Amino acid sequence: MRPAQLRVVIGSRMRELREAAGVPLSRAAAESGWDKGHLSRVERGHTKPSRELIEWYDACFGAGQALVNQLTELDAAVRAGRDMSQRDIRRHVQPVLLGGSVPIDHHPEDRAELVGETLPDGTRVCRDQSFEKIWEIRNSGERSWHDRWLTRQGSAGAPGWLRSPARERVPDAEPGEVVTVSMRLQAPSQVGASTAYFKITDEAGRLYYPGLESPPMYCTIFTVYEL
Repeated sequence: MRPAQLRVVIGSRMRELREAAGVPLSRAAAESGWDKGHLSRVERGHTKPSRELIEWYDACFGAGQALVNQLTELDAAVRAGRDMSQRDIRRHVQPVLLGGSVPIDHHPEDRAELVGETLPDGTRVCRDQSFEKIWEIRNSGERSWHDRWLTRQGSAGAPGWLRSPARERVPDAEPGEVVTVSMRLQAPSQVGASTAYFKITDEAGRLYYPGLESPPMYCTIFTVYEL
């Protein structure tokens, strides 16, 4: 993951939290003390938010520590991507595209499109409960898919975070074909919103779609004591 992707992902989740609470941007600015223009730039992914701002969104919009946890995951993914790029340089791998390592069969005409999923964002799940999430993904490009994975970005099992396998296999697919990826996840012990996100990679974890035009696939739940 690149820093620009981090800004877009965390900014989008901040905007979703604010809008779900029914709070206009002008009111958020007045109550938080941050300039409205700054909040707008953060939510659009143009500026990385400070931890203090993230904590304010968490507290004011009822997310517990979900945003802080996600920012930690995103920062870890950025560092991991930077480390992988440096390893590739040392191993004399072909120069990377778009600022990040890519698979050896990466092609600019390759595309993936999320066309369906189970467990809508915000589904209420009991603490520590296991559940299944299913994504339907279309090969909407001009290249066949072989040996691909849906890989967790950030930690897959840190305490207090939504737990998941590190990755699940994406079935091979011809252009136009829709494939299904199912994954078993587990809600955290803490109550509140929790998000995990995934991207399509090769076996080494390199992104097939490193650009911002291919957002991650999310699983966002709200953990409760009991249903």
